Amino acid sequence: MHAHERLLLTLMVLLLAMPVGAQESRSTAVIWHDRGDAAALDLIHGPGGKDREPGAEFRFIGESKSGTSPKFDVKDEHGVTWKVKLGEEVRSETAASRLLWAAGYVVDEDYYLPQIRVLGLPRLARGQEFVSNGNTVTGVRLERDPGGEDSTPWSWYDNPFLGTREFNGLKVMMALVNNWDLKAVNNGASGAGRGGGQYGITDLGATLGRTGNSLTRSKGVVSDYADSQFIDKVTPTYVDFVMHSRPFFLTSFNVSNYRFRTRMESVVRHIPVADARWIGQRLGRLSREQIGDCFRASGFSPAEAEAYTQVVMGRIVALEHIGEVKVPAEREAKASDTDARECLESTCRQVPVRETLTAIGLGTAYVQAIVGGFDQGAGITGGVQLTSADEIPAMQLRVAALTSTAGYLRFDVGAFIPKVGSSRNHADIWASHLQRDVDVFGTSPQTSADLETQFAMTRRSYQGSLSRDLTSDLEGGVYAQVMDSRALLNTSTTTSQVLSYGGFLVYDTRDTRVGLTRGLNLFGRIASSDGLGQQVPAASYAWVEKEFDARAYVPLGSPRTSLLMRSWAQFKTAKGGRQIPFYDRSWLGGRRYLRGYHSYQFRGDNVLLFSTELQQTVVSMTPVRGLDLFASADTGQVWGDARSSILTTLDAQRFSSHNWHSGVGGGVQYRHSRSLGARIEASHSRERTAIYVSVSRGF
Repeated sequence: MHAHERLLLTLMVLLLAMPVGAQESRSTAVIWHDRGDAAALDLIHGPGGKDREPGAEFRFIGESKSGTSPKFDVKDEHGVTWKVKLGEEVRSETAASRLLWAAGYVVDEDYYLPQIRVLGLPRLARGQEFVSNGNTVTGVRLERDPGGEDSTPWSWYDNPFLGTREFNGLKVMMALVNNWDLKAVNNGASGAGRGGGQYGITDLGATLGRTGNSLTRSKGVVSDYADSQFIDKVTPTYVDFVMHSRPFFLTSFNVSNYRFRTRMESVVRHIPVADARWIGQRLGRLSREQIGDCFRASGFSPAEAEAYTQVVMGRIVALEHIGEVKVPAEREAKASDTDARECLESTCRQVPVRETLTAIGLGTAYVQAIVGGFDQGAGITGGVQLTSADEIPAMQLRVAALTSTAGYLRFDVGAFIPKVGSSRNHADIWASHLQRDVDVFGTSPQTSADLETQFAMTRRSYQGSLSRDLTSDLEGGVYAQVMDSRALLNTSTTTSQVLSYGGFLVYDTRDTRVGLTRGLNLFGRIASSDGLGQQVPAASYAWVEKEFDARAYVPLGSPRTSLLMRSWAQFKTAKGGRQIPFYDRSWLGGRRYLRGYHSYQFRGDNVLLFSTELQQTVVSMTPVRGLDLFASADTGQVWGDARSSILTTLDAQRFSSHNWHSGVGGGVQYRHSRSLGARIEASHSRERTAIYVSVSRGF
């Protein structure tokens, strides 16, 4: 072979080998590593280990304005740069990163120090409250700066690992640590620009609390974490974990953010059972001591570390046994908690009248004692309810007999259908017979307490509702009701037959699992009512009504202190010159609707009420049970009267600053369970001081 032929052959071989060499030089994308012997993992020091711990002397480099937590950079005496984070995320991020690393995933090298001294520290734009003596910083998470490595954000919905066991395991880990902030910017892939890279989670601060919207979620709160549900649903092949990231629905006008946050919930859904069990078995190799080390090394108190360890161990056991015929006890307990929040009580209705009949077990599923059943003014109320329990497939029959210390009587019979074509659709059909006798007053925003009139009513009604769970917190539905009423006012008897129909929407995030109630309850209803049969002009009834009820339960620093706020409005408009029955007009006065005044004292077509309470737990007996002190303030007014102006004054017709009535007071409350309590309170108004005793946990 000639020299030029040999040279040509050599060039051809080199050209053919270049793609192979280039391919071999490209790194492989990795999202999971086998950590080897789990018992040898040091979770006190985490992924960096003891040898890579921060130094003891730090010098300030610069402050960062990004993110929600205060951050700045420092350099230690070894020349290593560290990213300092302060605030509510530091402990949860340090602990969560250790759990993920132990499971095999890529995380930052994080360390928690109770305090450090920083030379040259200026006044911080954010986080100055964590600085004392000019250069001492408390509650610090230190993250080693990898230096020089490029990091590219990656998406949960588009990455090289979709459908793999390891990626599904990472999704499970997000549910296990309750990470509610699954944004691409919180993920990083180092070296991805070269075609491979290490894919990991770079921000785990929004963990170990409660998932939810901006009003309900939390970070690093052990009571919230312990009381949150882990597993939502298990099928023979897939499992759905719980993740609440959907924004508060009144902010849905920001469509892009609403869709973005709502989509996050899908990350932890439809996980293959085999993949969930695989990551559970990996975690199951860790000892209780090792899991506790994650939290002890992150600044949590011994009690908090033990509580976290117990919950994490329970979740690991649930993963190890997922898909088995018997559901793990951890899941059973959490499921019952969620059911209770969604009204495990005997009867919870939104329409035609909002009410909750709280059930007390009597040792059998077929008989329950009932608390409630009447509006205010009835005294202590309750009775007994018989049910068919689970004897009839797809339906529960209910019969209730209720009475009160004021002599009221009520009988109900009905059927509740929990699933109508879908588990999200429910139907409720029932008939009621009600008798009551109560003192009432005239129709006016300024009625005197001296104008007391005895009023008695007998009412039979037939009603039904169809509702749908639009989301886990949002319910909507329609209803219809036929009422046959006979009312006696002094010596005058009025009878009426009225058909009402309408719709409602309710958003409910109330949580009573730990301490005082927290969350939101928003309700809206619109309905139309028309008289039936032959009607004389003096008793020709037809009207439209709208009702709004907004309640907020705001914790102030802890579950032991809470601010309760309520705004209630009802507007009724007569149709075509017809009337609204006296006994169906809006009203104010009494324990639930303007304390300090007689029940039903002020009546009109429209009503507006504002109520507040400041509650403080003074004795905490269990996470649910406790003794509370509270102060209250109410104000409200009625206005409008569709009857002839001869019967009404101009002041009664309009909304006026002269028509406000207010009361202030306070009392003591004993919370026995999540739905049952007892209260004694006093409220003072310009007319009287009223004492109320009730079986209730407040509004």
